[in-house]
Amino acid sequence: MTRLFRIFAVLLFGAAALLTLVAQLRLPSHDGDWQRVHGVLPQAEVDGDRLTVRNLRNFTYDENGQVREARYEDRGYDLSGLDSVWYGLSHFAPLGLAHSFLSFGFADGEYLALSVEARLEAHQSYNPFLGLLRAYELIYVAADERDVIGVRSHIRGEEVLLYEIQIAPARTRELLLIMLGTMNELHDRPRFYNTLLDNCTTNILQHAERLTRWDLFTDYRVILPGYSDALAYELGAIAGDLPFEEARDRARIDPAGVALGDPSFSAAIRGHP
Repeated sequence: MTRLFRIFAVLLFGAAALLTLVAQLRLPSHDGDWQRVHGVLPQAEVDGDRLTVRNLRNFTYDENGQVREARYEDRGYDLSGLDSVWYGLSHFAPLGLAHSFLSFGFADGEYLALSVEARLEAHQSYNPFLGLLRAYELIYVAADERDVIGVRSHIRGEEVLLYEIQIAPARTRELLLIMLGTMNELHDRPRFYNTLLDNCTTNILQHAERLTRWDLFTDYRVILPGYSDALAYELGAIAGDLPFEEARDRARIDPAGVALGDPSFSAAIRGHP
């Protein structure tokens, strides 16, 4: 039995090594038969305080999560009115498997959601192991909150949490511009998604001032994003003086209390009238 186990372990290791080698030979590309939600890359233009986001995604979905209407829009934002940034977590499976994203709020009530994702082709579904092997390109999705949040909270039935980040206004603007700069770089030069090294959460938390590169790749709360709100709480980035569990309860979006088609969707999911 021991000999068979050793043979199996050697074969498994050899197969993994071969897959890794083959993956290294692949180059990132913008050419692909992309899923509709990843079909178009966004771009940002900044002129003083005027931000224009092109190809912002504002899709609607049917009850099965399939795209009902695919809309891409160009939207303008006043950077002088940028007044908040929110950390979102959507739990799509147990054991800490979740998707994280940011949403930036403006004084006029508008929100710009930025979601870092694995760009999937039509024949693909997301698999964390394949995400280690250059199976997916990286995409920054710029979206309306009814799209990127609503499809998860109201259509897929995922548990979605939304925390306001405690951050200085100047740092909020800096963070947004850095992320938009990366989004533009991806538009011009594709790169690979990586489950551990270049994913939704590491792309966000790399900007946390108190986290080192070592923290990013060794803290289980980064590797398993579903626990990353506990890390953000520990760093003092969310919740203020509230106990963590109370902050978590307040951050939870209740789809029964907010209609997806509500024109005040963003205000309503934050508990505002």
